Amino acid sequence: MSEQDVKKDAPMEKKRGRGRPSVTEKIAGSSASTYEYVITNGKKYRSKRSIADTAYAITAASILSEAASEIKDLEIIFNPDSDYMCRSILNQLGRMRRIEGYSENDVITIAKEAIQGKKGGRSVKEIEQYIRHGRMTGEW
Repeated sequence: MSEQDVKKDAPMEKKRGRGRPSVTEKIAGSSASTYEYVITNGKKYRSKRSIADTAYAITAASILSEAASEIKDLEIIFNPDSDYMCRSILNQLGRMRRIEGYSENDVITIAKEAIQGKKGGRSVKEIEQYIRHGRMTGEW
């Protein structure tokens, strides 16, 4: 038996995880690959980061769709009846919930502020920066 045959028959060593852990592993645990498949709808995404952004946006979208009746003018940033969503704002709202651990009520409150800002003429980028600053520093 050659040395190559021995290596083929030997049990595979588990590779050591390096770099940033997958966001979907944090959210879904051992069923991360299934979760990724579900949120990507079977499509090939460019990177794990784009999958993570989608996961955060879906988190915020689900919170907002449950509270749609109490949020006036929600369709400005998210319309539960169509595919329209302001992804960068929803991404930040989802990160508030998943990463920083804000409550769903806090996410809804900040979504209402984002709607007011958008109605007041603020750009999506300005609103996104406001939410990012607030969730990282706690200063609203």
